[in-house]
Amino acid sequence: MTGVLPSRTLPDEMAYLLPTTAPDVWRAAVARAAQLLAPTWDERPGNIGALSFILLTLSVERELPPQSIPLAATVENLRAQRGEPEELSRRIEAAGVTAGVLGAGDSPGPLDTLWRDLSTWLEAPGEPMGDVPGHPPVLWAAVRGLRDVISPLDEAVIRQTPVPLPSLGALTILVGRYVQIVTASAIRPVKCDTCAGCEGGVLRVDGPAVTFVCAEGHTTAHHQLEVRRVRNALAYAGVPIGAAVAVEGNLPVTSSAYCERSDPRRLSRFTAGMLA
Repeated sequence: MTGVLPSRTLPDEMAYLLPTTAPDVWRAAVARAAQLLAPTWDERPGNIGALSFILLTLSVERELPPQSIPLAATVENLRAQRGEPEELSRRIEAAGVTAGVLGAGDSPGPLDTLWRDLSTWLEAPGEPMGDVPGHPPVLWAAVRGLRDVISPLDEAVIRQTPVPLPSLGALTILVGRYVQIVTASAIRPVKCDTCAGCEGGVLRVDGPAVTFVCAEGHTTAHHQLEVRRVRNALAYAGVPIGAAVAVEGNLPVTSSAYCERSDPRRLSRFTAGMLA
C-alpha cells in the first residue's frame, strides 16, 4: 500500500514539541504559539518551536502565563531582533532553565534537544566545523520569518481564533522484523546498544524523541531516528497514526541524506531492490 503524505499540519507540529514530561508552562506556550500562527498557517507556516520559546521567555520574564502575553509584546520583541539575535538566545536559555524545560550544568532538561536544534550553528556541507563558520542557527531565520507573520495580526482576530489541539504525540510502534536506516549507500538495521539485537522490538515516540526498545527490553536512542522521519515511514507503510500500532516486516526510515518526506522504499534502484 502506498501512503499519501498529508501536508505538515499545525496540530502535528505541536505534537513534535510536546514530550509527556513537558511542564504545563511549556504546553501553554506551544498552545499560544499555535493560536498566533493558525490564521496564516496554510499559506505561510511559521517556526512554532522558535515562537514557543519566545513566548515562554516572555512568560517567565513578565511573570504571566503564556496565554496572557499581549500580542503587542510579542511583536515588539520580534521587531527588536536585528542581525544576530544572540541576546534573545541568552534570554531564552535563562528562562528555559527557570521554567525547568532546559537543563543547567550536568542536569538535562526535557527540551534540550529542541533548543539545540534551533540554536546551534550548522556545519557547512563538506567542511568541518572550525574551518568555516557554517550556517547560522535556525533561530535567526525563524525570528525574521515570524516577525513578518506575526506583525500584521490583529489582537481582536486572535481573541476569536480557537486554540488548536495537538495531534497524538506519544506512539508505540511494534516492528515485525527490522527498523532500517536508509542512507545513500546502504540500508542498516538499528541495533541495540546493549545486546546488539535488531530483529523485532518497538519504537517509542514521545514528542520530539524516538527510542528503539529491542526484543530483550533494552532502550537505545539512535541519532538517526528522527520523529518526522519515523512518522513519514509510517505514512508510506500505510499505517495510520495511533497510540499503539504494528508494522509487519521491516520499517525503512530515511536518513538525513534525504528529504524527511522522501519515500524510503523508492530512493534509488539500489534501495528499491533491497527493500523489495
